[in-house]
Amino acid sequence: MRVETLRVATGEPGELRVVAEITEGKVVNAEVCSTTTPLSWETLVLEKPVEFAVVAAERVCRGCDASAGLAVAEAAEDALGVDVPDDARRARELLNMANVVKSHARTLAVADLGVEEPAYELVRAAKEIVRMVGGKPQHPPAVTVGGLAIERIPVERVESVAKDAVETAEEVLDDVESAVDDLREDLEVEPRERPTELSVSDTYRGDVDRGAIEVLTPEEFYRMRTTRRIATNLVAQYEGKPALVGPAARRGGAEHPVEHHVARAEEIVSMLDGIADAASGLDGSGEYRTDDVEAGSGEGAAAVEAPEGVLVVRLRLRNGRVDEAEMITPSNFKAALAGDLLPGLTVEEVETVLRSLGLSGRCLTH
Repeated sequence: MRVETLRVATGEPGELRVVAEITEGKVVNAEVCSTTTPLSWETLVLEKPVEFAVVAAERVCRGCDASAGLAVAEAAEDALGVDVPDDARRARELLNMANVVKSHARTLAVADLGVEEPAYELVRAAKEIVRMVGGKPQHPPAVTVGGLAIERIPVERVESVAKDAVETAEEVLDDVESAVDDLREDLEVEPRERPTELSVSDTYRGDVDRGAIEVLTPEEFYRMRTTRRIATNLVAQYEGKPALVGPAARRGGAEHPVEHHVARAEEIVSMLDGIADAASGLDGSGEYRTDDVEAGSGEGAAAVEAPEGVLVVRLRLRNGRVDEAEMITPSNFKAALAGDLLPGLTVEEVETVLRSLGLSGRCLTH
């Protein structure tokens, strides 16, 4: 048996490593970590105005930008006791759905599934919707404490773009299902006990018990000496166990890791339908932000279903500035179970499985 440290190219920002024990060309034990230099969002935002924390969160990871901003804004609103207008809440849900479409389509485009061109068409459509609702196609500046800093949303145009994209999304789904069928036959994955699942509530807010989340350092979680030495990330568990989060968890789980790609493609279709429905019932000139936001003090938390899973933020504010902050990302949860998916695979097959899981080295370190 030999121990190797493998670099995994997932198509996402950051450096991902697998420390694997290998016998006769196959993995017998593995741990997945990030070696990315941490952005240290929690430290960066200390003593800064809470609006800076929103802006900084949107730059943690390109896939979850709007979702991360929404989580910080909602944690601040929880801390300050701010009520957001109904129109703003519905528009936020629409914005988050567009963010999911954008992220999933980009992931499928680089996953070697034969859908690159139509997937990028969906990326462009989703960016257009994010721009119309959030002010820009990336890092939407309209996300703010108290709602959305936007006066008008062209709801008819939003609805039209979403409906026009559905046909392309359905074609992508068909092609992804076919490609995944082939991958499933080629990749034999050892069956594992199903982990705890964190699934969505009936809105885009994550349905989680913050008190049940345990955040572990590399020294506390990893067992292999090499992993403990190189890892720069934290690992999150739920109720003391690894938790499946993301599109597969939201759609009932996955018997095989590559089925996460199908879950993304299915979710793109459902999200585009949801965007069209939400836009049709939204007042384009509605009340999108409350004026009742003061630079107060308090502690609050929020969980938002980001594209790759639940994203949790906790804030303690003092006079409108951040006194303490914590962010737990989807990849922090996924790192706890990623290694268990790899035994029995060849070194060449490891990257295919981890790409489907949606891990990001940058998301792991934020």
